[in-house]
Amino acid sequence: MRNQHPDFGERVRARRRELGLSQQQLAGDVVTSSYISLLESGKRAPTLDVIIHLAEQLMMPVEELVGQGIAGSLAVDPAPGHGGVAPASAASPLAGSKAAPQPQVAAPSHAGPPPTAVRASTQPLQILAVNAMQSNDYARSIELLRDLYDQVLAQGDPMKSIEVGLQLQRALQTHGDHEGRLALLEEVAATASGQPSEAVRVAVLTELGSALRDTGYLARARTPLESALTLLRPAHLHGTSEHVRLLGTLISVLCELSDTGSVPTLVSEMLELAESVDAPGILGRSQWVAAMAYDQLGDAEDAHTFVVRAREHLTPSTLTLRDWLRFCRSTTSILLNTGHLDDAHEWLLGAEQTTSLMNVPAETAALAALRARYESARGRHESALKLYVGLTGEDSPLSGLQLARVCLAKAEELRALDRPEEAAEALRGAAAICEENGAYQLAVQMWRRMDEIRSR
Repeated sequence: MRNQHPDFGERVRARRRELGLSQQQLAGDVVTSSYISLLESGKRAPTLDVIIHLAEQLMMPVEELVGQGIAGSLAVDPAPGHGGVAPASAASPLAGSKAAPQPQVAAPSHAGPPPTAVRASTQPLQILAVNAMQSNDYARSIELLRDLYDQVLAQGDPMKSIEVGLQLQRALQTHGDHEGRLALLEEVAATASGQPSEAVRVAVLTELGSALRDTGYLARARTPLESALTLLRPAHLHGTSEHVRLLGTLISVLCELSDTGSVPTLVSEMLELAESVDAPGILGRSQWVAAMAYDQLGDAEDAHTFVVRAREHLTPSTLTLRDWLRFCRSTTSILLNTGHLDDAHEWLLGAEQTTSLMNVPAETAALAALRARYESARGRHESALKLYVGLTGEDSPLSGLQLARVCLAKAEELRALDRPEEAAEALRGAAAICEENGAYQLAVQMWRRMDEIRSR
């Protein structure tokens, strides 16, 4: 097989080795390590979503990674087992076209130093930040990335600032600083809105929707996510892993809002796309989202079915430490809801062990709430209440709907201990938090529950 894009492959290999990444680490759950090998040898042309993934992992501007020789073949030679192009049945712009339009890579629009100069000056901070993140030193990684972000802003390179901003927001998310992450992403989104790359805007809007969800602004979270959906086809991302991830984020927001009318349809679409992408990590994550969605819908059987399927694809070696913790927590929660208490306890212990490695207050608090649920399921209501009381004080690291749900759980323990007035007060506080965050349907459920408690 001839070398189609040797320069691109050489850039990928050189940068990967420079950062000390293996081919498997670079592949992540988007492609396979063998596909990375084909790219590096010049035997494959990457699709646009693969390029975006590689640019992010390699911490390079998209235009610098791509160069000039590869732009004409983007999205024509999809990765094996990768949903780089929508199938003909999905009315892809490429389907049946003799001269399909090619996605455009955003050109730098700044008047400052050229990309190579910016990269050379920021490279040491990038390498140190990656090393800190891999060592789970999130505070150090955030500090380095903040310095890098400020430096890039001063140099006037918008695409580079978006790239670094996305890396920084991920570190903030892992560290549990959801408010800081949201503020940063609002700034990054403003920068991205002026760039010609729809693919970049999709990535930023998806993260912004996720950040709004995590800070409890659920009604606001729908807007960027639905905007990103309209950009998928222009960005040539329809049917790709980015499409799957966007649907998963939207599904989680709708479930949190208790606006679940369209959720079963969206879940089916997400799972179908994940199957077509044919990457075990993507499929496992989509099954994980499906399990959580069916859990919210009260469909215990399907929730359990999908979490079992997800466990076949997701392991500590295929997920980041934070995502593995989240998966352990989700699995524990679903097993508790379906009455599999012994299995739930095993996953709870795994989550507690993982949390001890992270030292993130918000994650520790979320796990304490899960431990309280387990104690309650075992009938140990006093023990559960003690944990909930510790999580709902003035210095609670929880906020938004996460805090509201803990207040609701606290009310249920108070009710079980025959303390109805205190239970009603806890529900009143939970309902107020829901209303502040636009989760009005959930607030109504809590007011109704308060009436039920008082009428007994």
